[in-house]
Amino acid sequence: MKIKENFRFFLKKAPAVWLCAAGVWLTGCGNQPMWQDTFYTMDTVVTLTLPESDANATRKSLEALSQQLNCYADQGALAALNASGTSQDADLRDVISQTILLEDRFGTGVQLSSGALSRLWGITSEHPRVPTDADRLAALETLGDDRIRLDRSGITLPADMQLDLGAVAKGYALDQTAQQWQDAGIAWGILSLRSSVLLYGSKPGGEDFTVQIQDPNGTGILGTVTTPACFLSTSGGYERFFEADGVRYCHILDLTTGRPTETDLTSVTVFTDNGLKSDFLSTLLFLEGSEHLEPHLHAADYQVLAVDAAGKIYYSDGLQFQKAGA
Repeated sequence: MKIKENFRFFLKKAPAVWLCAAGVWLTGCGNQPMWQDTFYTMDTVVTLTLPESDANATRKSLEALSQQLNCYADQGALAALNASGTSQDADLRDVISQTILLEDRFGTGVQLSSGALSRLWGITSEHPRVPTDADRLAALETLGDDRIRLDRSGITLPADMQLDLGAVAKGYALDQTAQQWQDAGIAWGILSLRSSVLLYGSKPGGEDFTVQIQDPNGTGILGTVTTPACFLSTSGGYERFFEADGVRYCHILDLTTGRPTETDLTSVTVFTDNGLKSDFLSTLLFLEGSEHLEPHLHAADYQVLAVDAAGKIYYSDGLQFQKAGA
């Protein structure tokens, strides 16, 4: 078995976006300098651009969420829920309830109850493997976010269920950060979790943010998107996979088969006003493939940029996308 790379719980998506910014020190509003800090948490490289005085608080919050939402950790809220089947943790309840609302609107191609299946394949762990058909089919029987019970006393899971928040955790972290920055009165800032990004506030002079989109079928830049403040997330299978007996297995699982997806799309980026929604939708659209993409390109509350294996680019009405070299 050939392992392409060793990734863990939160690295579910390819790092397909870069932000165009200046060096370490950037000009902020008034005389307040902007500080760029890079560190590692949520099992990814995190880049913060915001006033230096606020960077430490943001970092601590992200590190705390990383521990709480990690289904592979020995400790933390999600680990405790998976072990006991019950929890009163407010963040977990918030993530679950928001995700279920999105499932009600968009379908159940992405489900939090995929923990047993995710662990079975272990694609984002240090020891990925191809499970037996019997084990795969048994894990599929544990799915069903509609079986999660939410009430005033908290969260209750069926005895056979394990949750995996990898499809929405980074987006939720962006939402929490945006609220924290709003409460702190921060004028503008950027949080990059590589595949999920928060572009916050209004930059000096009111200029938009510029995002470079990686070409999933090569090593260069597909193009750039100019956008006001928003949340964006990218899903793709081209950098996170493992190979066994000459077969490449994508890290994103198709919950109808219990196998890694065989979508014809190589990358999907979603721009919207909510981090968890961008994270959820980028995974869902990637799984659904190009044949189901058209309605999403005309959505009123989010925008999409997608690429298929043949290099065809799809993007939403009104998205300010400029193809490289055009």
